[in-house]
Amino acid sequence: MIEKSFDKAYPIKINGIPQSTLTRAANRLLAEYAAAFGGWGGAPDEITAIAEQIKQGIDSEEYEYESTYDGGGIGNKVYDNVKYTNEARARAFWDTDEYNDPVYRVTWYFFASETYTKNIAGKTLRAGSYHDILKKVTTAKGKYRYFCTHRPPSRGIIPDGFVSYDTYGRDERYIGEVTYNEQPPAEALRNWGLVIDPDWERIRAAYVDIE
Repeated sequence: MIEKSFDKAYPIKINGIPQSTLTRAANRLLAEYAAAFGGWGGAPDEITAIAEQIKQGIDSEEYEYESTYDGGGIGNKVYDNVKYTNEARARAFWDTDEYNDPVYRVTWYFFASETYTKNIAGKTLRAGSYHDILKKVTTAKGKYRYFCTHRPPSRGIIPDGFVSYDTYGRDERYIGEVTYNEQPPAEALRNWGLVIDPDWERIRAAYVDIE
């Protein structure tokens, strides 16, 4: 979760509000927007316009944006569900203080959160970023990973003793995966069309503290 807020009233000095003060406020607006929502793609035109209007010390339109996305995992199913919540408000305008003196008020509020969940071995794992859920899920899975080549994995059609299993989404090379802490018999692997992932030990070692 990332939350950025700013609310400041700038009084008029003898020579007005210093240009350097307004420029710092405008730059901070853009920087905190990027910190909350990521720098890729840049800020929307409305936020960029408000930043320019702050530099000039003039009123801006009020910017408001809210969005929520709740969806399932795709591809190799690192997570089962993810929820994104974004909220943004910004405005700059002339106002008066408690003494009825004119002030230039600059205010914004940015909020961004993401929550990932994944069920592994009967436990629900939660994390606030993709990296963190990937680490938790990788740590919770078994020492050996096998890819399914014949059919999606489920109880009864994969060797017993598994730690976790997942069916992959479309356009993946394999149908799904199964993980174990002990390797099943070679005959069982052949019968159910499971092929070992040769890179799993290296991948898992990157996230699991191995003594």
